[in-house]
Amino acid sequence: MAKIVKRKKRRVRFQSLTLVFFIFSGFLYLLSSLFLRSYNNSLSLKKQTILSEIAALELENEAIEVVIQNLSTRDRVETIANDNGLTLNQNNIITITSGE
Repeated sequence: MAKIVKRKKRRVRFQSLTLVFFIFSGFLYLLSSLFLRSYNNSLSLKKQTILSEIAALELENEAIEVVIQNLSTRDRVETIANDNGLTLNQNNIITITSGE
């Protein structure tokens, strides 16, 4: 009879061990799901801020391109030259054409 009692105790220990393992795994599942959700939210927020920064930089680049185009026009250069007393001498202009 002593052997039967020991077997019952082993079953009870095995059942309690599985119950503890199940509770522990459930707790870890809840903890990991909450952590991953918050991590996903933080990554989404970072993505949105980076996209807004990219949009702002693209807009700034377009504005700078317009300024560059305005600064490099021939009329502007001629106006600055005339204001400083420089004149355009057509005899000093050499035109080079390709052989094609």
